[in-house]
Amino acid sequence: FGITTVESNDFMGSQFDGIMGMAYDSLSTQGASTPFSNMAQQRTVTQAIFGFHLSRAEDHDIGTLTFGGVDIRSFTGTINFINLVSNSGFWEIPMNDASVNGKFFGFKNRVAIIDTGTTLVIAPPSDVAAIHQLIPGSILLQQLGEYAIPCNTNAKVALKFNGVSYSINTKDLVRDVVSIKSNLCLSGISPGVVGTNNQWLVGDVFLKNVYSVFDL
Repeated sequence: FGITTVESNDFMGSQFDGIMGMAYDSLSTQGASTPFSNMAQQRTVTQAIFGFHLSRAEDHDIGTLTFGGVDIRSFTGTINFINLVSNSGFWEIPMNDASVNGKFFGFKNRVAIIDTGTTLVIAPPSDVAAIHQLIPGSILLQQLGEYAIPCNTNAKVALKFNGVSYSINTKDLVRDVVSIKSNLCLSGISPGVVGTNNQWLVGDVFLKNVYSVFDL
């Protein structure tokens, strides 16, 4: 654990108290074991898994993090387990494709880092451009390098993993208002180069719509 004595203004007004690393130990710059890794090694949890139900403030929801199991009250259906693509330390899995209103793009060889500590979905610029071309009324804000979409869009964006498509609620796809007059808001899918040109960083814009389980 690292304890802070001084915080920057970035944390002013935040509703969280800190950050806990939940990836693999190999990502620790100090070579330390994560709290959950220690739990698993010391067998203080019955299973080396943890599950996230991320809350949506607009719904007055309460999120949960479950160590050593899953919260069966937070999801229905069968958990779709997917093997990691590498031992890089990230929760990185193959991504089959993406779609808008049921139209798939045919993306090939994409991988996604699943990260609860990232707010947005960040993807290669060409992939993000293709997605927004199918969202009516979307525009690229050149000065920001971000896309704006209609605040009342009903476009259904979905990501496909292991043969299953998972839709993103428009409540999560639509972000801050850019222009009330033009009815434009920032998009929750943002262009950026994460590592390689086939790599996505999939954060809370998507993860609020699923129950995510991580098997150490």
